[in-house]
Amino acid sequence: MNLASRAQISERAAKLWLEGRTEPGADALVNLLRSDAGFALLQSIMEGSGTRWWKEFERGVLIAELEQKQEFLRQQLDQLKGGMK
Repeated sequence: MNLASRAQISERAAKLWLEGRTEPGADALVNLLRSDAGFALLQSIMEGSGTRWWKEFERGVLIAELEQKQEFLRQQLDQLKGGMK
């Protein structure tokens, strides 16, 4: 998926934006943030901000990701243990 489709703008507008000849409109930024690349974009925007709410939000996301991985590994372990009986 490319910038134009994620931002819901024309290929020409995306090209001009990437060349630095124009700036994105608010609608394009909203569309990008709502896309599958939204969290990565938000991380880039907030990098180095040091704001408390962002640190807490990032921490919460990391905790959720780790818990999801932990559950996946627990299920794999249970399957392996079940095969040993």
